[in-house]
Amino acid sequence: MRPDLQRLFIDKVTNESYADFKNELNESLGVEIAFRVCEMPIFVSHDFRKVLEKSAIEIIQLCVRPEYLARTNSTLTSETSARNENDRPLFSVVDFAVCTDEGGNWQPKLIELQGFPSLLGYQYLYASRLRETYGLLDTTPFLHELDPDSYLRILRTSIFAEYDPSEVALVEVDPLTQKTRPDFIALEQLIGLQTINIRDIIKIGKGLFFHDSDGNQHQLKRIFNRAIVDELHDMNVHLNFSWSDDLDVEWAGHPNWYFRISKFALPFLNHPAAPKTSFLNELQRIPHDLHRYVLKPLYSFAGKGVNVNPTIDDIEAIPTDQRDGWVLQEKVVYAECIETPYGMNKVEIRVMLIWPDGINEPIPVMTLARTGRGQLMGAQYNVEPWTGSTGCLFV
Repeated sequence: MRPDLQRLFIDKVTNESYADFKNELNESLGVEIAFRVCEMPIFVSHDFRKVLEKSAIEIIQLCVRPEYLARTNSTLTSETSARNENDRPLFSVVDFAVCTDEGGNWQPKLIELQGFPSLLGYQYLYASRLRETYGLLDTTPFLHELDPDSYLRILRTSIFAEYDPSEVALVEVDPLTQKTRPDFIALEQLIGLQTINIRDIIKIGKGLFFHDSDGNQHQLKRIFNRAIVDELHDMNVHLNFSWSDDLDVEWAGHPNWYFRISKFALPFLNHPAAPKTSFLNELQRIPHDLHRYVLKPLYSFAGKGVNVNPTIDDIEAIPTDQRDGWVLQEKVVYAECIETPYGMNKVEIRVMLIWPDGINEPIPVMTLARTGRGQLMGAQYNVEPWTGSTGCLFV
């Protein structure tokens, strides 16, 4: 971490420069960003970048061990399990809190992980606009020694494979109303990826089809999946096909990995960055020092359902038959590592990885960062000045 550069950057930002930056970002996307964009990037040294990369790679590799995958079969149901699963997650994310060890050295601590893509388009455009606005052209937002050309090449190849872009789409439920819509627009601008509402897909035989804006029907050959199965269930969305159908379609990010790589993995990870975690249904007794733990549902995004100060009553209120869907995780102490005009901020860094076929290990490509002064780092919880969604610039 580079608190020295954070302090210097404060002087570059005025209310007018921030408003101009936000307006330019909104105008470039043609839509107003629904989450709070922080005034600053997170400056990170290349040495700590390598620590983040190594930790993320090792953690995802632990999640494809045969003995672990055998345990994750219980996370799949006949209704949610899709066919033709590959042997690795094409897309994954690993979220780290920025902490310090006893010697004051920076260290990442795992918060959660997901076998699911994140904002791969938006974060690229955000970082590009930020670097241009504030003259930060000697920094890079990329991991793994990537540059803009190599990053977009990996992204394009991973999503489209050998298919024509007209046969590939980002699929989400009601994409026009999603807070992640800026990412959908960015991916269309960057690589020509179209977005389709999953409600509009129809099944004919084994094929999936959609209609373009002119009413012409096209077969969907490959899906960049952004639809979350349990979210569809919660919204009572009726689909014209079933996840478990025998379909003539490829997945750019197979849906099963959303379940296999999730907070479900936390109790199985023996890694220096991973805090102690237990399934709630496997607890022999509730810890006496419960204040040192966080209660989390296995499948949720943006901190939904997370209880950072659980009580015995909170735990006992969860029905016995639902406790296998919850974990109790050792609380991670975030370092107050970023200076702002309003006090010291904490930081959480998401490492986004792509694992193409034929490569021995996943490739860290880009980051997303969240910063705030409260207990939760999700952008929806950080709406005060100098908090919210941001990204890392490596120096």
